[in-house]
Amino acid sequence: MKRLTLLLLCCLSLIFGTVFSQNLITGTVRGRVIDTSTTHLPIKGVRVILIDADGSETVTETDNNGAFEMLGLAPGRYLLSCYKDGHWDVVDKAITVIAGGNHDISLRTAEHAKTGAVRGNVVDTSTAQLPIKGAQVVLLAASGLKTEGETASNGEFKIVGLAPGRYLLSCYKKGYDDRVDQPVTVIAGGEHYVPIKMSAKEPPWLLLISLGAAAVLIVGIAIVVGLRDRPSD
Repeated sequence: MKRLTLLLLCCLSLIFGTVFSQNLITGTVRGRVIDTSTTHLPIKGVRVILIDADGSETVTETDNNGAFEMLGLAPGRYLLSCYKDGHWDVVDKAITVIAGGNHDISLRTAEHAKTGAVRGNVVDTSTAQLPIKGAQVVLLAASGLKTEGETASNGEFKIVGLAPGRYLLSCYKKGYDDRVDQPVTVIAGGEHYVPIKMSAKEPPWLLLISLGAAAVLIVGIAIVVGLRDRPSD
């Protein structure tokens, strides 16, 4: 009897140890897909795809509550996309999975016929029009509702599920001058392309150097003028 009990304890320890170890070395991605055209109601039957760096796919589908969950994911960078017939695609949302981490993601989409989308790219005017990654793009509706997105590594962004109407588009990134209140009109079923150019702010030390150089130049000019106008002996 004691041997049987000991054997059962060893088996249970092995099973739980394996599960616990697996949880420590993998991560989980869970979230919900909501419909922005119906006061944020959940969308059932959305196909959610997670692609890792080597191209492998993990696929699931949202339940009645618009929820999904992906377990046992190796740590690393992924791209998350969601698709449903008649709705705007949400593609290539970057996610970083860490060992033992539980990552909660909210995805927003809506029906083509009822809503529109705004996409575009953000470039740096000070570096030969190179794309800017991680810039925050904000659309402000007349009602005061804000919808936000972020640029990918190629500087592109796409915000879907927008109710038809007038919006103000702004773009922000640390180290750059803000681009604010660019008007955009969204129509049902339309996809509107908006290019955005941003300039890097000059670092404070560069401004100080410029002011110092200007001061030295002014003093030098004053000295030269003073010497020229000085009466000769």
